[in-house]
Amino acid sequence: MIKNILIVDDEANLTFALEFLLSHAGFQVTTAVNYEQALATVQKTCPDMVLVDAMLPDRSGYDLCQTLLAMPGLAHLPVLMLTTRGLDVEREKALSLGAVDSIVKPFNPGAVLARVQELLKEAA
Repeated sequence: MIKNILIVDDEANLTFALEFLLSHAGFQVTTAVNYEQALATVQKTCPDMVLVDAMLPDRSGYDLCQTLLAMPGLAHLPVLMLTTRGLDVEREKALSLGAVDSIVKPFNPGAVLARVQELLKEAA
């Protein structure tokens, strides 16, 4: 069964690169550029995983993570935070809000793919 991944980031180049990487690895990928669009997309597509930028233009990615995991049936949705800050406090914040992990940008594409595959395998 093909896994559906939602990428929520307003950085077009990054989103395109992740979409290309993940779709070529066999995932179905949808994208959103902000909090509101992400919520609407989740309701339409029921993703198996969400990659969320910590800094979105309309609300924080942390708010989105918290909102998604509070929605009925989504408490165990794997959310992977993407952040430009490599601070331990940022990672701890993401984990305390229910994210499964965080990855610092810029990142190694192969490492992101491996982490996504590992997290989806764990969630199965």
